[in-house]
Amino acid sequence: METGRTEKVSFSHHKIHTDIIINTAPEAVWAVLTDTANYSSWAAFLVGIEGQIADGESINVAFQLDPNKDKLTRIDHTITVVDGHEFYRAERGPGGIRDNHHFKVEAAADGKTRFVQSDEIIGGMTLLMGGRLAKLYLEGYQVFNRSLKAEAERRGNVG
Repeated sequence: METGRTEKVSFSHHKIHTDIIINTAPEAVWAVLTDTANYSSWAAFLVGIEGQIADGESINVAFQLDPNKDKLTRIDHTITVVDGHEFYRAERGPGGIRDNHHFKVEAAADGKTRFVQSDEIIGGMTLLMGGRLAKLYLEGYQVFNRSLKAEAERRGNVG
């Protein structure tokens, strides 16, 4: 099961929400999500993270909005982490956009996991391109979520 939606709060404030059920334990999903060294082998949209997923750490995030183009965007972030459950960052990115990006791993019924990826884009270019960006982000996040699901289920079912 998978859901995704965008919400226009104002001309310069959009919210994006996605979630997906993953058929393995939360610990297995968290292990994949925090294994930043291997993102390039499975992750879509968010193609790399340099640094440790640990509270207060600084990470460098590489993402590619359009896989048909070579352009990567890199942004340094300071993150907040609740170990085993969630991490998020709130930084100013390209075009003056404030980005409040959140990843959350929740236990679901029957040993499964609900993975939530949400975001708020506020200010800057959001005023001019918010609807288009929100739609683009939603599509990218859903592809990332499906990739995470496939990798977590593959790793979680080994043994």
